[in-house]
Amino acid sequence: MPEEKSSFNDYFLGRQKADTTGYYATPAIRKAYFIGAYAKAVINSSFHSKVSRENTTFKHWLSNQIINYRNLDRIFEIAFRYEQKLKLNIRNQSEVRKLAHETPLEKAAGISSAKISYAFVAGFDDYQKYSKAEQAKSAEKETEND
Repeated sequence: MPEEKSSFNDYFLGRQKADTTGYYATPAIRKAYFIGAYAKAVINSSFHSKVSRENTTFKHWLSNQIINYRNLDRIFEIAFRYEQKLKLNIRNQSEVRKLAHETPLEKAAGISSAKISYAFVAGFDDYQKYSKAEQAKSAEKETEND
C-alpha cells in the first residue's frame, strides 16, 4: 500500500486493491471494517474528551462485546452515542462515521463470525495506523510553517 493517503477511504481502497482474494468486496465485510475503524476513532477521541478527560467507558464496553454480524449495528449505535455524549472531536469523524453508516447492509449468508471479527479488527488497526500517519503529516506541516 502506498504511504500517501488523503482520506481513510483511500487507505481502505489501497487495502482492497492489495487483496487478491476478493475478501473486502463483500458489503458485510466492508461494513465490519468501517465500524471497526469508527470504534477505534471513538476510543482514541474519548481519551481526549473535553467532557470527561481520559474516558475509557466505550473501550471497556467494547471489550465485553462479541464481534459478529448481528452486533455490528449495536456497536455503531453505542459508538455514535458516546461520540455525541462526550462531544468528541474525531479527526476525520464525519468520513469514518459516514463510511460505517452508509455501507449497504445486506444478508451475511455464508460469512462466518470469524471473518466479520477479522474485518472489524483490521479496520480497528488500520484506523490506528492511518491516524498516526495523519498526525505525523500535521506535525510535519507545522514544522514547515515555523
